Amino acid sequence: MAIAQDKTDNFDDLLTCTICLETFTAPKYLPCLHTFCKTCINTYILSTVDKEKTGTTFKCPICRQDVLMGESPGQTETWSEKLPGNHFVASMMNRQAIRKHEKICDSCKANNETKNALSWCIVCEEAFCKSCEKCHKSFKMTATHPIVLLNDLVTNKETVTMHPLIYCEEHRGEVVKAFCVDHSKPLCSLCATLSHRKCEEVITIEKAAKGIKQSEKSIKLSAELRETSKQLSDLIQNRKRHLTDFEKESEVILANVSTIKATIVEHLNKIEEHIKNEIIKSKKEVVLELSEKSAELESLKSTVDNWIAIYDTGLQHGSELQCLLEIHRIYENKMNCDEAFTKCISEIQDISMILEANDTAKDFTNLVSDLGIVKLVKTKANCPKPSISTNVNFHLGSINVINAIDLIQENSQISGLFMEDVFIFTHRHRCKVLKYDVNGKLISELKLTNGPLDIGQIDDTDVVVSAIHSKLIILNIQNMTQLRSIDVPYVHGCCYVNGEFILANGNTLIWINASSGVKSKQIETNSHTYHVHADNRKQYTFANNSGEVFRVANDKKIFTYTNSTLLNPRGIDTDCKGNVYICGYTSGGIHQLDKEGKLVRIIPTDSIGIKQPWVIRFRKNCNQFFVTCYQTAKVVVCEIV
Repeated sequence: MAIAQDKTDNFDDLLTCTICLETFTAPKYLPCLHTFCKTCINTYILSTVDKEKTGTTFKCPICRQDVLMGESPGQTETWSEKLPGNHFVASMMNRQAIRKHEKICDSCKANNETKNALSWCIVCEEAFCKSCEKCHKSFKMTATHPIVLLNDLVTNKETVTMHPLIYCEEHRGEVVKAFCVDHSKPLCSLCATLSHRKCEEVITIEKAAKGIKQSEKSIKLSAELRETSKQLSDLIQNRKRHLTDFEKESEVILANVSTIKATIVEHLNKIEEHIKNEIIKSKKEVVLELSEKSAELESLKSTVDNWIAIYDTGLQHGSELQCLLEIHRIYENKMNCDEAFTKCISEIQDISMILEANDTAKDFTNLVSDLGIVKLVKTKANCPKPSISTNVNFHLGSINVINAIDLIQENSQISGLFMEDVFIFTHRHRCKVLKYDVNGKLISELKLTNGPLDIGQIDDTDVVVSAIHSKLIILNIQNMTQLRSIDVPYVHGCCYVNGEFILANGNTLIWINASSGVKSKQIETNSHTYHVHADNRKQYTFANNSGEVFRVANDKKIFTYTNSTLLNPRGIDTDCKGNVYICGYTSGGIHQLDKEGKLVRIIPTDSIGIKQPWVIRFRKNCNQFFVTCYQTAKVVVCEIV
């Protein structure tokens, strides 16, 4: 390969150690394929093994995967020496050094000297300075080896295969020369002799490597790795969105706490105002009553004091006749005064004011120790998962029937789900939710008050069922028990995404909060809509009774699909590649569309024993699906191969 500079030559990140952040020195790689400088990984091993007491293992500094050093690993100081060298990285380092005119003579380097290399031996695959090249040509064994100038490699004047020798990971110092096809393993001479002598197909390493870059295996691996990278990117974005949503939820809860506190304080202020008004009113009444009684006593005392003054004056200065008359008049009035005095005394009361607090107020700090309990509810995340059907051609693959399940009672609306290793079906006319194993054997059933119409998965254990008479019923499938119900407008199809239920409700789709049942969004669908499929709250697919299929993302229509052979569409779902499938209830057949809404094919359902397809559901990240039949109440489980 020529060392000409192009857009693929800049791979500095690949040649940088993530520990020291410098170009690799003696690169060693771990089973997880992460590569480090020999000295860097040695220092890391010594520090972590001693600190964490991990015995015969240590964790990769990047992915934290355990690296087992075997039953007899020896001293930890020698572990890095036992790790395999990364020959590919070493080759890339040579390539980079040559391109940058920084390649050091390999012979001088072996003698701890540093001289820039000028030439390259194609046979030995080593770089030489001028003097070492001269010595190399002077030996009889290497005199005829072709030598090319490094500068010619850089300027594309020479094209050679350039890589260092690859050494066996099991037998130190032995060069890899063969490849065992039976075990897909590179071999040195010792490996081939000792461990693989009975293998049927052992070929030279050059033969095994020939054409590998353009091979089907290489192309497939590249596609799978890129697909996995994309799925991981999607998952990372999903987790970032969830983090943002979680932070928003926490802010909402903090605001709710403040609102609850303000409501409590406002209510306490009203109670305080009421009790204060009661105190002021009672105080006024009692003060008035006590004042009136005191005034009455003051009046009696004034009368008596006046009599005393008249009597004393008469005794000192009046005649006996005058005294007689005054005493007589006083006695005549004293009886009335005594009666008034006695009456006043009998009516006198001491009045005190107390506050009889109720039990809640008395023990408020103990009875109300908090405003609520903060719970972290962990549920199975609705996020992208790795696809296991990368080898399936969903557009051209044939449909194979795996199993057929008869749910009994014809002409009924049957919906269902794949949940781990069981099927969950709803049967409207029998008013039941049915659990079957993968072999089609009934495990258990749950009788409902209202006939179920559709079913959506919430997490690994819970589902939501739409039922007639405007009900959403939340069920635990493990125990086959009803958890709660939500009253909603008339609804047929339902699904769950990100804490919300999306409901197919006549001519509309409605979004409601899964906890409170409060409606958050509504859109028109132009005609009666039976089912809806959603990837998330902003990306969903539905079909109306007019035969229109809509794919929507971020409130924008991605595509609208119509076909004269699609009559009264019902069930709708997508496979792991994003293809859309719609059941034609009246017309029969399942219309398969690609991501852009273009017709891929119409799958004839009569070929799998379905006359009126009602619902189609795919197993997550798989090529298996089932179709339910309205006319026969049959469920047919299929796969695309």
